[in-house]
Formats: sequence, C-alpha cells, structure tokens
Amino acid sequence: MNSENHSDNEIVQAVLAGATERFGELLERYEKLVFSFLLSRLENLQEVEDISQDTFVKAFRHLKSFDCSRKFTAWLLTIARNVLIDHVRKSSRSVASTELVTEVMLRESDNEDCNPQMLNLRRESWRKVVNMINTLSEEVRDPFVMRVVNEMSYQEIADALELPLQTVKNRIFKARSLLREKRALYEEMS
Repeated sequence: MNSENHSDNEIVQAVLAGATERFGELLERYEKLVFSFLLSRLENLQEVEDISQDTFVKAFRHLKSFDCSRKFTAWLLTIARNVLIDHVRKSSRSVASTELVTEVMLRESDNEDCNPQMLNLRRESWRKVVNMINTLSEEVRDPFVMRVVNEMSYQEIADALELPLQTVKNRIFKARSLLREKRALYEEMS
C-alpha cells in the first residue's frame, strides 16, 4: 500500500511498534516544510540543513511523547522552533538573514540562460522581496511563507500551526497587505 494513504498517526504507531524504517515516510513528507520554516531565519544553508536534520532526529527520539490527538506537523514545527532557538542561543547569531533565502530562491535563476545584467536585476529584485518579507512579524510571516514557498493549503497551515482556519486566512491577508504597502513605499522612494 502506498505510504501516502497512511495518516501521520498510523505511521507514528507503526514506528512505535518497531517498524522504525517507516519514520523515513514522515521525513519525506515533511522535510520541505521544516526546511522552508527555517529558511528565512538562518544565515547559511549548512545551518538550515543541520537544524532540519536535528529536528528529525529529535522528533524520532521523542516520538513516544507525541500526542496523537494533535497534528504531527504542529508537533514537528514546535520541535524545529525549539531546536532553532537553542541553536541561536548557542551561536549568538541573529536570525532572519536574507542571504540564505536569496541564495535558495535564486538557484533556479542561475540555471536559466540569461544575460548577466538580467540575472543581477532579478537577484536585486529578489533581495528586496526577501528583505520585505523578513520585516514582517513572525505571526504573519510564518503562514505567508508556508502558503507562498511551500504552497500549502490554508487548512494544512491551520493544522500545522494549530490555529483556526480564519485566523490563518487573516494573517496571510495581513502579510500580503503589509507587503503591498512596503512595496509601494519602496517604489515611491526609488
């Protein structure tokens, strides 16, 4: 049977029953979510990869503490947030650097055939967008990034963040409105 037909709780129960290899299904299902959650908060790609890996290791080690009445994604993102906080405390580095987000978002652009001038214009445009996104509060930035970068549905975001659906919609709407205002202000200043 295809693993996509199994719920997160079914996979968790199988892992707890001894089929530890099934945890790989959860990793495949949610590695993009965890990666993008950390993406705009760290200064380099290696840190994002390390903290993503640490998140899944910690989740595996503490799987017995998972409450099956909760959403697995919410539990996993809580672990990711805690691992990130621990990492930031230890390293005393600031979060929300634009370098990593820009690097990842532009990776596809580097592979396209275009002249260097167009590539530089595109990079500068992305840097401005990323800077604007990073100025948003975490409250509105997280659902916005999940929607735009991860292409998650509103319901998936609500489940992952354990928020009411309407709250998620409102926060994404607010993020979009704030970004429009910031863009308009930036264009006036240019």
